[in-house]
Amino acid sequence: MPQFLHMPLSGLTLLAAAAASGTPMAGANAQPYPPLPLTSTVPSITTTGEASADVVPNIAIVSLGVETERPNAADAANENAQAAQAVVNDIKAQGIDARDVRTLGVSLVPVYDETTDPNGRVTKRTLRGYRARNDLSVKVRQIDKAGALARQWIEKGANSFGGVEFDYEQKEAKYDALRVDAVRDALRKATSYTSGLGIRLGRVIQIATPGPYPRPAGAAPMVARAATSEAAAIPIEPGVRTLRVEVEVSWELAQ
Repeated sequence: MPQFLHMPLSGLTLLAAAAASGTPMAGANAQPYPPLPLTSTVPSITTTGEASADVVPNIAIVSLGVETERPNAADAANENAQAAQAVVNDIKAQGIDARDVRTLGVSLVPVYDETTDPNGRVTKRTLRGYRARNDLSVKVRQIDKAGALARQWIEKGANSFGGVEFDYEQKEAKYDALRVDAVRDALRKATSYTSGLGIRLGRVIQIATPGPYPRPAGAAPMVARAATSEAAAIPIEPGVRTLRVEVEVSWELAQ
């Protein structure tokens, strides 16, 4: 990441640039300009600090659901509610806290059989029945049991398995520690530049985080998916995630 030394233009240079460009000077018809940031008006240096750490996820978030199709809408809704409740009851029976069980969605939609012509256009739609669905998200804090529990809930009636994502506790505390390390890294880099020039770092005039909120390294979320045909625990490996933070710090330069 490039580092920057900023030296302001003198007042004479600013006047000359304004005159050459035809920019109106202060007067009755002049429009006020927004103030320039300190990094543009005083000698300064900006460095980018970085910090990272590997963490092992200790939470598994299991996504599963119950889907029921019946000729009658009421039958589909009632049977689906009973099946979903049986799964929820077993989830809570395994010691999962109520705050860690979340309904992702509940739906009831008509299902049609379609007849198409040789060109693939639908020529006839016949109502076949109704499909009810209830999707759940379950946070399992004993990650080593997540695979066995997911298999058990499938046996209890969950017939849709959306996969497993991983998370970790005290996420903000980990990021806070990395922010401290990143600022120290920026200070180290700035000092390495100024010490060779015989100048000192003055006050901090700007701190910024480049880009969006820091995310774990790697673009894709960690998701485990598995077939559900065998009566065995679903294999789940959380792996390791790398947390990374960057920060830009600007200092005024002092003699």
